[in-house]
Amino acid sequence: MDRAELIRELHELAARMMRAPRPAVTEDELAEVSLVDRYGFSSLDALEYLLVLEERFDVVFEDEDLTEETLFNIDGLAEYILAQKTGEPSPAPPGR
Repeated sequence: MDRAELIRELHELAARMMRAPRPAVTEDELAEVSLVDRYGFSSLDALEYLLVLEERFDVVFEDEDLTEETLFNIDGLAEYILAQKTGEPSPAPPGR
């Protein structure tokens, strides 16, 4: 799965979870969209979403990696999942 496909799937899963329409935006805009802005995710919604993603993609979100970038940003979330799937180290959160 490439990055664009993953980002599309992340949006589809979020839209289904929040019972919201799939965003009608360009591919570039999909990567820049915040889960909070697009779907109204609360912190609890974001954690529930991560549990869905862990099961769907067979990844683990480590406590120390649960940053605003990972929890609320589609691009950061896709980067994190792809890094786990390819066996690369997870991206360091900003400021580390």
